[in-house]
Formats: sequence, C-alpha cells, structure tokens
Amino acid sequence: MKTVLTNYDLYPKVIRSGRETEITIRPLGDHARFLDGDVYTVTISPMNETTRNEEDREYPSYDLRSTGGALVFRHHFTNEGQYLARIEQKAERIAAGRQGVRALPAELRLYAVDEDLFTLRPWRGDMHVHSFRSDGKEAPAIVAANYRKGGFDFFALTDHERYEPSLEMIEAYRGVAIDLGLFTGEEVHPPRNYTHYIHVGGDWSVNKLIRKDPGAYREEVLRLSKELEIPGGLNREEFASCYWVCREIHRAGGLAIMVHPHWIHEGAYHSGENMARYMITSKLFDAFEIIGGQTLEENQPQVSLWQEMRAQGCFLSPLGNSDSHGTVNTEWFQLAKTLVFSETCKKDSIFTAIKQGRTVALEQYHGEPKARLYGLHRYVMFSLFLLEEYFPLHDELCFEEGRLMKDYVCGDSSAADLLGRLSGRCAALMEKCWGS
Repeated sequence: MKTVLTNYDLYPKVIRSGRETEITIRPLGDHARFLDGDVYTVTISPMNETTRNEEDREYPSYDLRSTGGALVFRHHFTNEGQYLARIEQKAERIAAGRQGVRALPAELRLYAVDEDLFTLRPWRGDMHVHSFRSDGKEAPAIVAANYRKGGFDFFALTDHERYEPSLEMIEAYRGVAIDLGLFTGEEVHPPRNYTHYIHVGGDWSVNKLIRKDPGAYREEVLRLSKELEIPGGLNREEFASCYWVCREIHRAGGLAIMVHPHWIHEGAYHSGENMARYMITSKLFDAFEIIGGQTLEENQPQVSLWQEMRAQGCFLSPLGNSDSHGTVNTEWFQLAKTLVFSETCKKDSIFTAIKQGRTVALEQYHGEPKARLYGLHRYVMFSLFLLEEYFPLHDELCFEEGRLMKDYVCGDSSAADLLGRLSGRCAALMEKCWGS
C-alpha cells in the first residue's frame, strides 16, 4: 500500500465527471494532522493532459483551513480520467518558524468517470479454481476462505469433471454472513476431446450429463459433426463436442469460458491453432481466459491471439483465471485475476458484464511489483487507478474475513458471530469511495 494512503483518507475517490463534487481529505494520525490556523493549498490537475510542463499553465487550487480536522472543498471535474490532488502547507507559515506537517507535501489521486461507468463497481474474481476433490490441494471450503483472504469478491470452484465440490463449498457457508460471492462450476472434459471447457454458475452439471449416458452424448456429437458447417482441415468431432458442451452450459444457465488453448501439455498446445481460431470465430463462448495459471510462454500467445481476433472483429471478453490447484505456497494462486465492472456482485450482474466486455484480465507472476492489464482501454485506465488507490484498502478488510471463514469451517463456532459483525465493511468502503 502506498504510504500516502496510510496518512490521508480522501473521499470520495471516484466521482462523476461534468459536475461539482465536495471532496474531503482527512488525516490518519497525529503526524499528518492539519494544524489549527494554518492554511493548506490543494491543487487539482488532470493526468490525461500534456500541458503540465507549460510555464504559464495554471491549475485550480484552493487555500483551505481545517474544518473538524479535515480539509473540505468543492471542485468541478470536467472530463473522465485520473486527477492529482496535491496538498502543500503555505510556505510563509513554515518560514515563520511553525512546525510543518511531516506527512506533507502529499499527492493523492481521484478518478472522474462518466455516468454510465459511475453506476458500475469493480469486483475481483477468479473462475478457474480446483480443490482436493480433483487435483488441487485443499478442501473446497478452505479454498473459499483463502480466496477471500487474498482479496477476491467472487470466485467459482471448477474441479475436473466434478460439479459437486462447488455445491459442497456453498453448503459449508450456508447461513453464515460472508461477503464473498461463491459460484458453482466445473471443468468439462468430454470423451474423445482433448480440449477442456469451464462451466461457471449453471444449475446442473454438464459432466454428469455425459457420465449418465455416454452413448447418448456420443450419438449426439456424431450427428452434430455431420450437420454443422465446419471448415475442412478441422477435427469435425472435436468441434461438434465443443458445440455440444457450450450449448449444454447455456441450457444450464451457466457461463461458457474458453480456457488455456496454449497450455503446453504432453509436448503440444492444448488446442490446435486453427481450432482455437474457429472456436472464437463461431462465438460459442461467453469469454476467453487469455491469462491462465501457466507461464509467459503459454499466456502470451493467448494474449496475442485475443488481440488479433479482436482486430478482425471477433471479440471475446478477456479473463484472467489462475487455474489454481492450491492456495498456500503454490505457484499459480494470485497469478491471474479478473476485474469485472457490474452493478452488483450477484451472478446475473457479473455474467451480463462479462458478456458485454466490461472486464480486465490481470497477469502478475510472483515477485513482480505490478500486474499487466488487458482489456478495453477505458476499463484498463480505470483499473490502474483502482489497483493503487482502492483495492489495497479493500484487501485489508477481506484478509480478516478470510481468516474467520477458515476458523468457522475448522470448527470455531464463535467465528460465525464475528463474521456477522464484519459483514458489510467492504460495501461501506465502496460507498465511501464512490460517494452517494
């Protein structure tokens, strides 16, 4: 977390563009307090202008005295984008021998957004996660607790060929006040089809359909392979299987995600290049996992393919999913994430936002100080601000809740009461940061 966030609380942080807004800056600790009687200058400058080096350029500034210990002013934020709020103590007061504020000068940041984006909120998620019910390391409920501890707002448990562990996870927290969105899910492995598919949020299992009557599945895929228009040179049965899987995911009310086509497994990419391109062109999927829990060698071709197909008019919402197989001292957990901009963190709202392209995929390997971001430019720019100014505060609250979630499923009944007391803190932070 940036030091300035520990010294000063500025709110709201996200404001509507094109209107005047009241801004409050409150010190966090006596070392940062505004001294009674002293005057402080707050200067507002936009980061998306290139006029900062012009000598005759003047930015709006306000000379302020503290009100109730805080600096309060009103400013009209003209355009969408990030703004700097620089706080300085009047030089003549310091020259007169008064002790200055040790935390100053300070540079805080705000972001103005147009009305359509202001009505949305950012939610951090991961929709490709495994537990020990398949080839992961921890129990479903423990995975959920560690995801909340890691700062996630929602995630889906997607064990290999198994939908039931996601139900087990949801049941473990039934009746307990938690603010983590838990979605059903599974990774679908159709017979005679090397490619995998992620199913999130549906009401029943696609894998179970296959297990229940493999003969009927096989017969339907063969029929589709003859009826569908499939370019020459492609494996007709493989594409027909993909078509069938996505159709059944949608029938279940779920989200169909294309996952890790360039994962290198047994000496080959997981999906053939021409097959991956045609699956995107056919628009069977709702989103594309361009960043997964693999290496740069595997993730970068997926990013390149996504960019090229987008340029050709075939856009799929970009997702960052970790493909996590463990959440403690493991390689892939926290490597990839997705920011979704939607009205709420409820399933329907999240799914609508994903289908409409309001996502940003994050890629950050262990030891790297910053994440790479992929998505539409408007959402990427806003996300860069949120990752620095909002999510560090959000993550501190999530950490406490995640620890209590683990205590609860490990038998500490008192944790349920504590979780109830903590519930809503992230929502309150969001309300404060966005204002009313």
